[in-house]
Amino acid sequence: MTNPLINTILELNDVQALQVDFSQLQKIPKEHAEKIQTILYYKDSENFIYILTTNNHPEELQKIIKQLAEKGVKTKVFYTSVEGFLYALKRYDELEQIETKKQEEHTIQQQAEGKSAVKIIQQLYETRDSKDPGDFIMEMVRLSFQSGASDLHLQPEGEKIALRLRLDGILHDVISFEKQDFWKYLQKLKFISGAKMNIDYLPQDGRFGFEATNPNGERKKVDARVNFMPGMHMESTVIRFLDRAKGVSSFQEIGFSDRAYDILKRYIEKTTGIIIITGPTGSGKTTTLYSILHTLNTWDSKIITLEDPIEYEMPGIQQSQINYAKDYDYETGLKAVLRHDPDIILIGETRSTETAEIAINAALTGHLVFTTLHTNSAIASISRLNSMDVKPYLLAPALQLILGQRLVRKLCPHCVSKRKATYAEQVEIEKYIKTMQELDPNFKIEYDGTVPQANGCEQCNHTGYVGRVAILEILEITERLRQLIIDGANESEIFAKARANGFLSMQEDGILKVLQGKTTMEELHRVIA
Repeated sequence: MTNPLINTILELNDVQALQVDFSQLQKIPKEHAEKIQTILYYKDSENFIYILTTNNHPEELQKIIKQLAEKGVKTKVFYTSVEGFLYALKRYDELEQIETKKQEEHTIQQQAEGKSAVKIIQQLYETRDSKDPGDFIMEMVRLSFQSGASDLHLQPEGEKIALRLRLDGILHDVISFEKQDFWKYLQKLKFISGAKMNIDYLPQDGRFGFEATNPNGERKKVDARVNFMPGMHMESTVIRFLDRAKGVSSFQEIGFSDRAYDILKRYIEKTTGIIIITGPTGSGKTTTLYSILHTLNTWDSKIITLEDPIEYEMPGIQQSQINYAKDYDYETGLKAVLRHDPDIILIGETRSTETAEIAINAALTGHLVFTTLHTNSAIASISRLNSMDVKPYLLAPALQLILGQRLVRKLCPHCVSKRKATYAEQVEIEKYIKTMQELDPNFKIEYDGTVPQANGCEQCNHTGYVGRVAILEILEITERLRQLIIDGANESEIFAKARANGFLSMQEDGILKVLQGKTTMEELHRVIA
């Protein structure tokens, strides 16, 4: 570039060689710059802004110099011919192209989902030093949600902080921060989530909301629940995403077969009793419960829920958020709920004997109650309630149905193939088929000696899977089972009696889903060891 400190009169060839700072150029709109024949084109290391002008409008030039001076900005003026100025004016076309490209990149970033969102996270990470820490970490959070992740983990590992995303139930490493570099982002997360920034020796919970964009450009609100946990080197942070706009899944989408749905439908149409959904954390219990409530929400019944947290807002249903910090727990909430004369009650989780007893009493006095337990199987729920000292003579008449479930990854439809079953798989599959056909001779199962295989492609991020589906077991509480519960029967005795009534285990439902091409034997064994 011509040195403007030496030459203040710039010829055409000097103007052509100018280095332009587009951040300065855009301060005067093109139409106005053309009218007054003056542009701002550079800012040097001493914070002088260089002005290029024909000086055909000196009063406008002086006005610009004065305005900049009032802001404490120093200026240097350089003069050129009209021909030189018209050439410099073409730089606005370059600016427009740059802005268009930025807008396109911003749109791509805003609407990214799945694998493309993960790639942008990795690209954005490389530019982190040029961005405001708050803006950067919020963009990482938004892109993590749009990747399809249910959780974002920021996990200390020595001198590094690993950013990991839980996609379809599996944690994936995406990037890692230097411990020192991450500190400012941790403080920003604490600030926006309402946690105490000077506390790092106690667990803390927080929450915040943000907006995300789908590929069609539609905006939606998302809730983020945050937990900070002390560690050896730095706090570990987990952000759980709750999509307010997420639609209620159909029972078929969840994984209910026609047979399983018919059983469930028969029991949720009752007006009294307790129905339990059981399974470990992250097994899809809440999704199933919301789908049930959506089905029952016909506006002629009063439905009240106690939840921690409220994951999806449901019109027509009275939802209440548990708040342990304010001494509002399930026991307190349930006592209040019963004073509001509900027809249907959802208790997000039964954790204590008192909650269980109040729920059972409500089920025996004209209410239909839904709740969840953390157990490994439907039948184990009975043992769990017994261990909570729930009286069997109250539990037995109240119980209607226990639904156990887990989530397995669904095969990617773009790259799935079939392979011959191994000898061990063959034995396992044929054993379960024989058992199911003994339970129901009319049960038709097609098996040709092959099983689905997950291969991996661009569509599924080379995992072979996209999304998840539930494997289920449904225990109907018959009169015979009620008597066994009262008599204190063990799980083996209850299982034998349930079998006589056609009970299918989660393993058997999983085998059916393998044979239907929904998942793989490997995935089934991963989830149910």
